Amino acid sequence: MLATTAPNSLVMNPTSMLVEMKSFIPSSYTFETEIQKIKQELLQGVLDCSAKDETNEEYLYEMQDIIDHLPKLPEIQQQKLTIPEFDEIEVKATDSVETKKFIRKVNYEFLGFHCNHK
Repeated sequence: MLATTAPNSLVMNPTSMLVEMKSFIPSSYTFETEIQKIKQELLQGVLDCSAKDETNEEYLYEMQDIIDHLPKLPEIQQQKLTIPEFDEIEVKATDSVETKKFIRKVNYEFLGFHCNHK
């Protein structure tokens, strides 16, 4: 194993530290999967907030508390589309020419006799 420090020195050698760390971390372990696991547990409210460092433990409890107090998102559900149905508006003899024209236009559009291509 490489020495992380020179004899009687306070300066750490980062390269040798990384080499030594690799021997402690199994090759199957990835930080990404661990982070994803923590995120899932945090969102589900089942994260074990105990930690070796008191500051980290407080941080974990605060994060869990923040997540727990966020408003819950509604479940997204696919709904069947409904086609609106409109009754035809009757044109009366007493209506003005402009009103008759408007009613005919509305009936034409709302009753589905047109295509709205752009």
